[in-house]
Amino acid sequence: MRPNNYTLLLIIFVGFCLRLYNLGAQSLWYDETVSAYLASLPPLELIAHTARDIHPPGYYLLLHSWTRLVGHTEFALAYFSLIFGLLTIPLSYLLGKRLFNRSVALWTAALMTCSPFGIWYAQEVRMYTLGAALGLLVVYCLVRGTHFEQISVQLRNPISQRNRVSRNRHWLGYWLSATLGLYSLYYFAFLLIPVNMFFGGYLLALKVLKTFRVYIITNLLIVVSYTPWLPTFWRQATNPPVPPWRNFDLSDLPQIVLEIWTVLSLGQSVQTVTVWPILLLMLVLFALGVWQLSRQAPTSLFLLLTYLIAPIGLILGLSFITPLYHVRYIFIYSPPFYMLVALGIALFSAKRALHPYFNILLFLPIFLTSLYSIQQLHTNPLYQADDYRAAVQYIENQWQPGDILISNAGYIYPAVLYYADLPFQHSRLVPYQLPPTNEPILVQTGTVNGSEQLGWGDPRADFYPMSEAETQTALTQMSEQFPRWWILRVYDTVTDPDGTIRAWLDEHAILVEDQPFAGESYLRVQSFTFSNTPPKLNPTATFADHVTLLDWQLSSGGWQAGQSVPLKLWWQVDERPTADYKFSLKLWHPSGTLAAQGKDGWSVGTFYRMSQWQPNEPVYQATELALPADIAPGTYWLNVELYHPETGQPLPRLDGADPVVTLGPIEVVGKW
Repeated sequence: MRPNNYTLLLIIFVGFCLRLYNLGAQSLWYDETVSAYLASLPPLELIAHTARDIHPPGYYLLLHSWTRLVGHTEFALAYFSLIFGLLTIPLSYLLGKRLFNRSVALWTAALMTCSPFGIWYAQEVRMYTLGAALGLLVVYCLVRGTHFEQISVQLRNPISQRNRVSRNRHWLGYWLSATLGLYSLYYFAFLLIPVNMFFGGYLLALKVLKTFRVYIITNLLIVVSYTPWLPTFWRQATNPPVPPWRNFDLSDLPQIVLEIWTVLSLGQSVQTVTVWPILLLMLVLFALGVWQLSRQAPTSLFLLLTYLIAPIGLILGLSFITPLYHVRYIFIYSPPFYMLVALGIALFSAKRALHPYFNILLFLPIFLTSLYSIQQLHTNPLYQADDYRAAVQYIENQWQPGDILISNAGYIYPAVLYYADLPFQHSRLVPYQLPPTNEPILVQTGTVNGSEQLGWGDPRADFYPMSEAETQTALTQMSEQFPRWWILRVYDTVTDPDGTIRAWLDEHAILVEDQPFAGESYLRVQSFTFSNTPPKLNPTATFADHVTLLDWQLSSGGWQAGQSVPLKLWWQVDERPTADYKFSLKLWHPSGTLAAQGKDGWSVGTFYRMSQWQPNEPVYQATELALPADIAPGTYWLNVELYHPETGQPLPRLDGADPVVTLGPIEVVGKW
């Protein structure tokens, strides 16, 4: 094995380690949970779902097959992206060696290995590393299939049978990689179109008609292969079923260009102002690479710039018509950037006047700053993914029968379905017709006063419009049926820009919990309760300081050790009490020994404590008591008491009885 091959293996190994570190440690964010959800569907259902969405099904079908082998954990899902992210390193090496030499190819591989941009997307459960790998494969196969930069030699020397077989293999590779790329993400077309224009023009200019005919036939095969999806693509492209969520303005262009340069150079986990010297160094090396190539191989330079700049230019240009730009899509077209920077680095190794290792000294600050960016990616809260995992767990930890969960941007339900242990059944808010089930229900809101084209009117679509009037009617109906709501709030300024749902909740509901979670999207979980009439199943118990327990509801039947016993309570105050009393649940054995104790807490919630209650208004509380796993079978008695949060002293009852209320017997019948 040649020394360069050992070097390449070492580079790939380092790239693997950098991409493997902390893989799957963070929560999946919304887009990633969509990938996980779609991968869990049967293939036909998966394809039907993507036909109602904004991405083609190719990546999701591959991920589906992968998860059948390795499972659905965050690590397993992200490892699929890691594989393709790692493949971009040897593929970029092969293309660099073909266009230039081994030195440039190795520097390209080294830059891609430590690229924070590449590491970011190698750990994300999306199709971007697949798109980047397929893009490299498309260009490499076209270079080999057309014998790019060697055609003049071939015209004088007959092509051997071996070369003809090799060329056919590369045309087959081009057809497969281009077709799979188009089926994996639509943004792949922004690469395929300009690259095809380049190679088509190149072959015509040199009048290599036989190769041009093969080139045309292969592209026709790509079109034929994509024909089944073309009607869906056209519908999604010309009449998007989703609400607009990005804006694009000419004044944003300088900032966007700076953002693109920063992420290509050092990823998304640095602030431009802190790393500008390295950004300037990358600019100098890039310019040197362009200058060197313009002198020695201008056609190769044109190819690389077509590969890098043309797709970005198309996206930015079309964004003035419909917003298409997001920085994550730039990764698909990034490999030629590293190739041109590598050419600038390799240029110094050819200068006899400089130290032979001067190029290593140039690479070292890039490498060290990249490590800093990678460290920021893993440790800086600014770059932490939206923590849906913790948000869903928070809801489940406090969930009680009779609660309902609402996603205020209804299309984020895959995050709940992926992370929840509870068997949520999801339904639309409008029209209000919840499924007849005793299982927990997740309600998907639509876009308030949204365009009628949302979801194309398909009742299975994740996106749909709701008028303000029907939204308020549905919310009223739901409040009469469910006394406590949990709301997973994120992106609601997109689906409810006028704040219709927020305003309705402010007017009709009581906020009892409001917990923010990490991530750039301001994800939060809120809980609301409504004043409703207690069922009057039990006698009233009156405490001191104007507090009354109006009623309670305890499920009957036998319980098993390890289960949680749900409980509903209704409280009321005649006047505002002098303290925010806490409540405590205790389970007693008939012998008088304590068998279990619930979590002490505020009677209703953190944001609606007793001193804030409105006089003479029933206040609903849902809670539970967890039975110990080793509790013996038998009959136990459940009590509730109120106590002062500072002194711990129980709040006495006005009837002189013990400062507790016995809620009823709990029959433990065995192990769960």
